[in-house]
Amino acid sequence: MPFPDCDLREHPPRQARAELGGLFFLPRTIDKMRAKIAGTLGEYKIGPGISIYLFEWLGITEAQFEEVVRNAKSDEEIVNWLHAHTDSSKYADINNRLETRGIRDDAHYAELLPRYPVFREYPELRNCRWFEIFDADDRFMFDPKNRAKT
Repeated sequence: MPFPDCDLREHPPRQARAELGGLFFLPRTIDKMRAKIAGTLGEYKIGPGISIYLFEWLGITEAQFEEVVRNAKSDEEIVNWLHAHTDSSKYADINNRLETRGIRDDAHYAELLPRYPVFREYPELRNCRWFEIFDADDRFMFDPKNRAKT
């Protein structure tokens, strides 16, 4: 397995608020991409979702990012590539978008409810930002008593 530390069937990716190279969510997206490449993504996905927004806002494609991750030997190599191929002056705005993003409205919540069993157990998450929702969902998914619910 090329990325043995990224078996997302066994543990969650890094937290959404984790920052690398000046970007929130980048470490989590790297972990998910490594797991996708290794075939160990489990219940996680690259898209649709926040990782796809991150690519869009950076002006890169999922395929480009996958190729970089596939060939990189470290997070640092991925960051160096991103810094060379994206506009770092946009990072603060991207981080703000990521940090403040939440569930848009009742219709959005209803759409997400089947994909996130954690909402049934913790309906108060409806009013949280995605960073908090992802943290709660990671804890929920890997709590052995919840395995049948996910």
